[in-house]
Amino acid sequence: MTPQPQVKPSNPDDDVVSRQLAILSNPIPDSILAGIKGNAPSDVKEIAVKWLNFFNAPAEKCFYGLSSGRKVVTEVSLDADPLKEGQVLTLVCELDIAEESLLDRHGKLANAFIFSVLDETVSSAVTALGYATGGSGICGVSQSLNTVFYNTVDLGARLRFVNTTLTATPETTACRCEVWDLTQRRLVATGVFIGMPSSSPRQAARL
Repeated sequence: MTPQPQVKPSNPDDDVVSRQLAILSNPIPDSILAGIKGNAPSDVKEIAVKWLNFFNAPAEKCFYGLSSGRKVVTEVSLDADPLKEGQVLTLVCELDIAEESLLDRHGKLANAFIFSVLDETVSSAVTALGYATGGSGICGVSQSLNTVFYNTVDLGARLRFVNTTLTATPETTACRCEVWDLTQRRLVATGVFIGMPSSSPRQAARL
């Protein structure tokens, strides 16, 4: 018999990285961007959508990723900041709660799931604002996310995450988020995010 060559098992982490790089490299179809409300330019909307997709790259092995990956971006807007020089970006996403695996022992949506989605949406919002104001479009890291929960969420609800940036400078980023239950018409949670922009070379290429 002819010896068979040894095949090195693929590294699952390499697969995740490959998917993530593909998400950031491949353009979002114009038909999708055209369906997103708001006055932000298409490239700014694209950055927000790409980073939300990036966070869900490990979806095949993560129930959270499969569920969170169903987020729909409904609005990306840029407006003048009424309190200081600069702009405010608003990112609105909606998500249907359709999996029983997301429920806690009381039959309500786990707060951990809400917190995780909130972290993704605020991070995407400040990254998109940074890009809109001349930054590289590279997501930074979360430093704190102070979250308050007000009401529980039932299976079958539709949630809306309304993210409003506070700042996105080379030194720090900040954003607040309101989570609304559109089915029950009530506030679910609020969060205030503080992050640190990613360090990059002086000649960093924009995405």
